[in-house]
Amino acid sequence: MAYVDFKHLIQTENDFKLKVALQLKRLRVQKLISQDQFYQDTNINIARLETGKYDTRMTTIRKVCFYFEISISDFFKDIK
Repeated sequence: MAYVDFKHLIQTENDFKLKVALQLKRLRVQKLISQDQFYQDTNINIARLETGKYDTRMTTIRKVCFYFEISISDFFKDIK
């Protein structure tokens, strides 16, 4: 059985969640949209997602990208 470094896996997973959260916030702020306005327009609680504590579903990211008129690949291109 292969050795799996679960501490590293958990840390990289948390880092990824934070990077996605920062990208969500960056897009929203760049478009001058408040969290409340975004929620009213989409029924997505972006304030919760921007904390980086939750997994963001691909369906939610797809809706966010549609709202901000960007592709999913553009959303992820700066996330490493």
